[in-house]
Amino acid sequence: MKLTVFLMVAALLQVSAASHSQSISLSYRNAPLEQVLKEVKKQSGYNFLYNVQMLKEAKPVTLHLADASLEEALERSFADQPLTYTLNQKTVVVKRKESTRAAVAPPTLVKGRVRDSKGEPMPGVTITLKGTTVATSTDGNGNFSLPVPVDQGVLVFSFIGFQNKELPFNGPAELTVDLLEDNQALKEIVVVGYGQQEREDVTSAISSFKPSEETSRPVLGPDQLIQGRMPGVNVSAGSGAPGSSNRVSIRGIGSLSASNEPLYVIDGIPVVPHNAALFNLGENMNPLSQLNPNDIESIEVLKDAASSAIYGSRATNGVIIITTKTGKKGKTNLNFDFYTGVQDVPNTDKVKMADSDLYLEVINEGIDNYNQQFGYKPGDTNYMLRKLNPYPGMPDTDWFDLVTQTARTSSYNLSFSGGTDKTRVFISGNYLTQEGAIITSEYKKYTGKINLSHQMFDWLEVGTNSNLSYTHNSRVPGSNSGATVMARSIPQRPFDRPYKPNGDYYMGGTPDLLYHNPLHILNEEDADIENYRYLGNFFATFHLFKGLDFKTSLGLDQIYTVDKVYYNEDHPYGTGVGRLIDSRRSISNLLIENTLTYNKQFGELSFSALAGQSYQKVNNSSISIDGRGFPSPSFDVLSVAAEITEAGTGLTESAIASYFGRTSFTFKDKYLLNLSYRVDGSSKFAPENRFGYFPSVSTGWHISREEFWPVSLLDLKVRASYGSTGNQDGISSYAYQAQMSGGRNYGYKSGIGVSTNGNRDLTWETADQFDVGADFSFKRGMFHFTVDYFVKNTNNLLYSRPTPATTGFTSITSNIGSMRNWGWEFLLGSNLTFGDLTWSSDFNISFIKNKLTSLLGDDALLIGANRTLKVGEEVGSFYMYKMLGIYQTDEEVPAAFFNQGVRAGDVQYEDLNNDGLINVDDRQIVGTSNPNFFGGWNNTFRYKNFDLSVFLNYSQGAEVYSSGRITIERLANNFFNMREEIALTRWTGPGTSNTVPRAIYGTGWNTQNSTRFLEDGSFLRLRSIILGYTLPKNLVSKVRLDRLRVYVQADNLFLWTNYSGMDPEVTSDFDPQFIGEDNLILPQLRTVNLGVNLRF
Repeated sequence: MKLTVFLMVAALLQVSAASHSQSISLSYRNAPLEQVLKEVKKQSGYNFLYNVQMLKEAKPVTLHLADASLEEALERSFADQPLTYTLNQKTVVVKRKESTRAAVAPPTLVKGRVRDSKGEPMPGVTITLKGTTVATSTDGNGNFSLPVPVDQGVLVFSFIGFQNKELPFNGPAELTVDLLEDNQALKEIVVVGYGQQEREDVTSAISSFKPSEETSRPVLGPDQLIQGRMPGVNVSAGSGAPGSSNRVSIRGIGSLSASNEPLYVIDGIPVVPHNAALFNLGENMNPLSQLNPNDIESIEVLKDAASSAIYGSRATNGVIIITTKTGKKGKTNLNFDFYTGVQDVPNTDKVKMADSDLYLEVINEGIDNYNQQFGYKPGDTNYMLRKLNPYPGMPDTDWFDLVTQTARTSSYNLSFSGGTDKTRVFISGNYLTQEGAIITSEYKKYTGKINLSHQMFDWLEVGTNSNLSYTHNSRVPGSNSGATVMARSIPQRPFDRPYKPNGDYYMGGTPDLLYHNPLHILNEEDADIENYRYLGNFFATFHLFKGLDFKTSLGLDQIYTVDKVYYNEDHPYGTGVGRLIDSRRSISNLLIENTLTYNKQFGELSFSALAGQSYQKVNNSSISIDGRGFPSPSFDVLSVAAEITEAGTGLTESAIASYFGRTSFTFKDKYLLNLSYRVDGSSKFAPENRFGYFPSVSTGWHISREEFWPVSLLDLKVRASYGSTGNQDGISSYAYQAQMSGGRNYGYKSGIGVSTNGNRDLTWETADQFDVGADFSFKRGMFHFTVDYFVKNTNNLLYSRPTPATTGFTSITSNIGSMRNWGWEFLLGSNLTFGDLTWSSDFNISFIKNKLTSLLGDDALLIGANRTLKVGEEVGSFYMYKMLGIYQTDEEVPAAFFNQGVRAGDVQYEDLNNDGLINVDDRQIVGTSNPNFFGGWNNTFRYKNFDLSVFLNYSQGAEVYSSGRITIERLANNFFNMREEIALTRWTGPGTSNTVPRAIYGTGWNTQNSTRFLEDGSFLRLRSIILGYTLPKNLVSKVRLDRLRVYVQADNLFLWTNYSGMDPEVTSDFDPQFIGEDNLILPQLRTVNLGVNLRF
């Protein structure tokens, strides 16, 4: 908030300082005064008020000025004239000179009251003297009083949702003004499944975000745009690498094994969730980053079953509808948007590592403790020698600085839009380049779009909405790769060097260098992904008769991916001869849909109906070849490989046939009812379980439209819904069938074998969801408030059920278990006006809980290294040892532990069953990766030509397991470097520390999976701040521009958190069972951009 106030004050001071600094040049001889004043107006941007007849009394003007101030130009122009002038903000008022004995005429006072069509007073109405910046607003009773510097003129009355009104005045006046509602402005349109609805008629839980210049962020994909913008929608990043995946969760966890990602519907096409990368380089890539966020008109999130059930079997995790821009009837616009900026890694102070002196102090202390504890003396086999700095007197190596850079980013976006009565068109093109913070990483994107519709006849409209994109991503190893750059740079010893004196690399895993040399990894590999994508549809709409339309469409999402990873002969993975893994994939997602819509008004009853049929088929074809042995790094194609060590192909297909319908009733504009139904048949299930049925019902009541409603300025709508949705993603295309695979060769003879057992009883995961909510609006939108409460029960959870190994398999995919998600969502917004200053604010917060209600049994099921699934507990629960503190003396250590080598200074774990052992029986649930609440707060201020937007997002209560700390806080357990803070606060004697253990070589007791590395991941982040200025129109029109706005934008500028790592949001795994682990992941980057928006 302090930063916001500072920027606002700076903006106001800039306005004040600039208001009289115009440079004016004039050269006239015997010119009419009116001609001179017009030129002054043109150069200064000021408005002039005068009577034309009065100017005829003026003397001709002769003057020559160069780079004069406005005041000097006016003084010279009015010298020896019978006229004079006054300055009022940006308006120059011309009047006759009066006798010096006459009193100065006071300004004209115009006052009055503003009412609505019902005669109710309207606070917050803006009243402006037309052609000037003289303005005021009505008070709480609708009254206003405005001194104006002229005797006559026109006042303009404006208010959101009402028609503007102009009233003339002549001298002092007291006015009573009635404003009429602007019905079109009030009716916000919301995109729903297979159609649109007016916001006031929505009876389900739908959140909407419409990006604007003030609220959008320079991101790669649309999923990042909605981060923190909507209640119930939690968006978090996997890492700060360009193009990396994000996690989007709508109303909690939806599944254990099936996908937890929402269904994305882009311009009517449900897209296929997939990893945009093929080769596992340590993290997944985001296919949505291939889209152009500049093309997005709106993003709607269907959160409850009533809104999403129309998408049936894929809607359990919610539905995100992305609608791109279209041409509009009217003026043709040509827009150019550009920004450029820099990115860097923030919060690097949190991984400040020990220097050589401190490092050797801790390492040698650990060696001494080891030798002393086990009684080893010089000459003994296990005696450890103390370590020395092999480069005494030389500066330390900043390994992290070696592999990171200040990255540059730029985006160029050109768009054209326009339309006539019959044809509407939108065309755009974009080029984006974004370097990564890790050297050698870079992301490039080229996109093109055309959205065209044409009314061929009164009864036929045809069109297309087509998007083309090409992306090239030069990757670096992520956190789950054995060559991860972060974990191969930060823990290196501070005195080690990347290069030998002769320029060769020091090799990892040797006495010279403990880990892989990160520069060696980055410089000697090329990891590139190319994605070619067409996403679009062609449609025809037949207007059969009034109210009845038939639409048929053909949609296609075609993606071709080329993923190459080349290790040259010098790379640690190049096997000395060079290695190339060439992977390719083609995904074809074909959609055919036919819908029939009918709208009819029966007296006070509005009725609409939708009936539709859909067929979607997905083909996935892939190939991967691993070749080795290349004559030189220049020959990085498989045709010259000496050996093909591995090759594989894959081909899968699946299809869904669907039938759906929806009816909507509105009676007296008060009572609302919506019914929907969908039937899906999926090829992924056996014929007897192939079809799923997904109904929903929702209702709403505009209570404030009843005659008994007592508060005229408060609108209230209550709503309730219930419905069913399904989930089939996350299982293979042939999961129900027993399958055989080739490649089981022996003795140079081909062979096949059973690879999966199959399960014909597999069926959909189903979720039944109840939602009740209320929408409040006070003082005609000045304040608005939305609240929802929901309960979602998910049954038939898909999970790999363990089976006896004697069957030939250890698990089988089955429907077992159920879970419940429930919670509250709140949204509070305001639109306030204070003269020239407007303030729009939106604050949202969500409280969502999760509980596993049934599984294989009631016992805790251990999964992974430190997680569990247990009935009655949350999915994502941490299951590990609980650290109680540090043993301060040897006498405190139980005898059983003492005999295992535990001493004073070691971690004290809770022995749950008091058996003198620390083993799996002592693990307990100690936290969860799910937050207690999360949300965001956006504030947009507009003052004259300035705009300022400040957006924060936050999360509270989620735990983060910082497994990366095990690597950089070993304290001489091995010889890797350690964080400076931990080294300085380690236990060195009784009472010195109860949180950080002693330094000791060769024991893993202190680094077990425990709450020592489990931290509170709560945070508050300044997600985005934008300061913009729109140049005056009379200036930009001189260069044939309609509009020019310049801005500076910063992303991820500040982070407030107690988490010891660089970013509590990142995670190494998106599976809800394992989310919330930081294994030294590259954090989200800090970005500063300068940009310009041009409209011709």
